[in-house]
Amino acid sequence: MNFREIVESLRLPGHGPLDVEVRDLTCDSREAGPGSIFVALKGEHSDGGDFIPKALGQGAVAILGDRWLPELPPSLAFARLDEPRTQMATIARMVQGAPDERLALLGVTGTNGKTTTTMLIRQLLRGIGYGCGLIGTVMLAAGGEEEEATRTSPESPVFYRWIRRSADSGDRALAVEVSSHALSLARVHGARFRVGLFTNLTQDHLDFHGDLESYFRAKVRLFEQCGKGLVNADDPFGQRLLAESPALLGFGMADAAAYRMAGLALSPTGTRFHLEAPQGGWEVESPLLGRFNAYNLLGALAVCAEAGFDMDALVRAVPALKGAPGRLDRVDCGQPFGVMVDYAHTPDALEKLLVAGKDLLPPGGRLHVLFGCGGDRDRTKRAPMAAAVARGADVIWHTSDNSRSEGMEQILDDAAAGIPEEVRSDPERYHCIRDRALAVEAALAACRPGDLLLLAGKGHEHYQEILGRKFPYSDRGAAEAVLAGGSVPRPWAE
Repeated sequence: MNFREIVESLRLPGHGPLDVEVRDLTCDSREAGPGSIFVALKGEHSDGGDFIPKALGQGAVAILGDRWLPELPPSLAFARLDEPRTQMATIARMVQGAPDERLALLGVTGTNGKTTTTMLIRQLLRGIGYGCGLIGTVMLAAGGEEEEATRTSPESPVFYRWIRRSADSGDRALAVEVSSHALSLARVHGARFRVGLFTNLTQDHLDFHGDLESYFRAKVRLFEQCGKGLVNADDPFGQRLLAESPALLGFGMADAAAYRMAGLALSPTGTRFHLEAPQGGWEVESPLLGRFNAYNLLGALAVCAEAGFDMDALVRAVPALKGAPGRLDRVDCGQPFGVMVDYAHTPDALEKLLVAGKDLLPPGGRLHVLFGCGGDRDRTKRAPMAAAVARGADVIWHTSDNSRSEGMEQILDDAAAGIPEEVRSDPERYHCIRDRALAVEAALAACRPGDLLLLAGKGHEHYQEILGRKFPYSDRGAAEAVLAGGSVPRPWAE
């Protein structure tokens, strides 16, 4: 489209030759190419204005800025944004041709369960013969194209670019993890979601939002952009939402839930429940493990049904589901005890993970839990995370996660404050090993037949970030290396 159309449509102040054809938008100079608009925003750690020469050198033909940039030549098309993030999203949607109108956009928000629920939505729809894209923590997908994701919700230019790719590929739907950051920073601004879903809300990201109420209010902004809305009727914040907004539908075990799960039966091999829905009743048999995965599946089924897909067919597709990588993910190398990898990194997620672990534990087995807390993130959740582990684990392996730029000792001390002194002083129950690779080796060596070891926090991640550097590492890879008789590489120690 023409850059002048954008400038005049949003009534932006600009200068230079505005009549240039544009075909893409980016705020990352590395993505700039022929015919692109480069958005130069001043961020917390860098200034997009510094990268204008690079973007122009790669073919950018116009610049959008959050302030006047007098050093730009008058021969360059430029316009100033008054509301940078919302206007960037609006322009991204315009440049991509409002692609959210061409498929069923399905959004999932909440503290825990977003990744699994969106991946289940995609697997269910593909299982009944419909293409479904994905924008989430683990991957970006459109048609048969998949890329590893770098953040839960990408910036608006990438967000709309992937919606268009998904629509162009023939996908009928696109499942999106919608984070509180994405809603607060206008990354999904302007998109029309056919259905939105709220999984739950517990403490997380208070370093960004300040308090739990602000975090909650950021999450519920999703429903301002949704045609239909679904809410976990068993979650306290979900109950608040249902009381405030009667048009929303509930899912869960509550009697008033429109999509109701009854007779939940959990086992080490799968899950069964009876589903009562507006479309009828079904017996659901799932290979996924744990109570929280039953809620994730129920939410995914409800979203697909509310989007207009056939529930009969969806239920028939459930036995083939695989869940999400790094979410209660088995590591099986023939060892006489269980090992599972999970992404749980909030107090509530750890608590639910431990409940699931207890459900899977054979009589006489011990539950081992290895966990750590990330650096440069909400410090106030560290002690509650440790307390959740202390309440449910028979053996605790306290170690590091991505410490980022923060010192490991401070992170370990913050978390240890949540573990009772009598537990920390018991050498049979509590082990603190700051190096995660060594902690995994020690935890596996301590497991007896019938035990279960939960490796919590990293899930699908393939790196360990220490002092600003990312080193190759995964909990699954570490466990497999040790169970095969080897040791875990420790590139950070070299």
